[in-house]
This record gives sequence, structure tokens and C-alpha cells, in this order.
Amino acid sequence: MKVLILSGDYVEDYELYAPLKSLEMLGIEAHVVCPDKKAGDKIQTALHIVDGWQTYSEKPGHPFDLTHTFADIKLDEYAGLVVPGGRFPEYQRYDQRVLDVVKHFFDKNLPVAAICHGLQILSAAGVLQGRSCSAFPMCKLDVIAGGGKYVDFEAFSMNAHVDGNLVSAPAYPAIGVWMREFIKLLGVKVQL
Repeated sequence: MKVLILSGDYVEDYELYAPLKSLEMLGIEAHVVCPDKKAGDKIQTALHIVDGWQTYSEKPGHPFDLTHTFADIKLDEYAGLVVPGGRFPEYQRYDQRVLDVVKHFFDKNLPVAAICHGLQILSAAGVLQGRSCSAFPMCKLDVIAGGGKYVDFEAFSMNAHVDGNLVSAPAYPAIGVWMREFIKLLGVKVQL
């Protein structure tokens, strides 16, 4: 089984690494791609820290070597899509190639996991119409503008919301429950 992970410079560090490692742990092949970059190219991640100001601050995260080349992906090979947050959704939501990738997964009703600012890309792709989802609170208007119903969880709660093939969450503290729900949508059984 293969899952595609969208990324770009200043993707939120935890929201890239934790899903990647969760999928690897289960034996799921995860391909991390970024438009206009190739396998082995580096992207810079960011850490978003709540440190007492009116908004979060941003620190450089770990550099990350992309696993695959965006131009070479064959969408029909993937069972699901992960859209992390951070700052990369702010600029990639204007890239038609990225929007077409997102639309493919929704058109095929395949599992999609989006978190934090990642919902900005889904909104721009026009796939939120009539759906309910969570996102970082500063993305509430993006969800509404995209025709979605915003599910208002506390920003740093450990909550995820499932609506059909979409699982969403507000921010990185929810990664565990967010990925658990995504893995269920993929049909993967984890037994204790």
C-alpha cells in the first residue's frame, strides 16, 4: 500500500515527520513530494511554537530530503493522501497541479488526512463543499469560504473529525488520533 504526502518549504515539522513515521511503522510506503522538486532535494520544515504571544512563533525545523519526485507521481498507485499544515499550504494552494492531486483523491473517494493549515489547500481545490472539517482556528474562514462547515475544536486539543473519506484535525497535538482515524479509513487493522 502507498500513501502520498504533500509537502513544501516550511511544512510543519511534526505534521510531516509523525505521519511519515506512523505509516512506515505499519509497513505502508509513504511518498513525500513537493512541486518543482525531485527525490533527494531538501525542503526546510518549521516548528510552530505557542510562547505567549498573540499568535504562534516559527522556528526552523529539521531539513527533510524528499522521497519522490512530484512530476513522476502516478496518482492511481496511491491508497490515500496526507496534507500536513505549516506555511506551505499558503502558497501551494495557488498551484493547479497540487489542487488537481487533491481533487483526484476526492473524486475517487480515497482517504484524505488534512491537518492545521493543510485545509487551505482543500478549500482552494473546492472539495470542502457540504463537508464538515476541523483546521487551525486561523483557517476557519478558509473552510467556510470553501463551502465547508468548520468544526471548532480547541487549537491544541487532541481531537480529530471524520466526514466520509476526510479526517481532519486542528494542529499537531492531535496527530495520534488523526492518524488513527486515517489508518482506519485506509482499511488497515491494528491489533493489540
